[in-house]
Amino acid sequence: MKIRIWSVIFLLVLLTACAPAKRTGNWISIPPLQKGENKSFAVKLEPLKKDKRFFVAFHLSVRNKTGRALTIDWNKTLYIHNGRPYGVFAFKGIDPATIKGSIPPDVIAPGKIFSKEIFPVDLVAFAPMREEVLDKKGRGLFPGPIPAGESGIHLVIHQDGQEIIQKITLDIKEAG
Repeated sequence: MKIRIWSVIFLLVLLTACAPAKRTGNWISIPPLQKGENKSFAVKLEPLKKDKRFFVAFHLSVRNKTGRALTIDWNKTLYIHNGRPYGVFAFKGIDPATIKGSIPPDVIAPGKIFSKEIFPVDLVAFAPMREEVLDKKGRGLFPGPIPAGESGIHLVIHQDGQEIIQKITLDIKEAG
């Protein structure tokens, strides 16, 4: 009798271990591209999948509508998830050691368009060589999956000593 019970338990464990894992579906963004605008600049934020089924980064585009330079403050610009700040952004060429200190600003010349691929630092996957910048050999920082829910940016831009904040969000979800 005991052998029979253990055989049934073993069979059940074996069957559940061999069951196929739930496959992650294709992720979508609503809207696919979100825009924001004020008197100084226009912003576009688009989530990117790269070669994945889920989103791993954002394409940020900022058009300076003024006759003066604008400066993006990356130390105050934050990733937003479900209405809450979730750390700063990183991008290609940034040293992981710098993220902990001071991320250099980007300047947008008058009338120009700034464009950069960015990803949330708190979602970054580090390659084995943690202190290296992402290079063509695949070492350094790699964007991790952006979770489902409301995602976006709390963008902080300086103009003539004044801080301008633009919040842009979109909804990321798994498609059926």
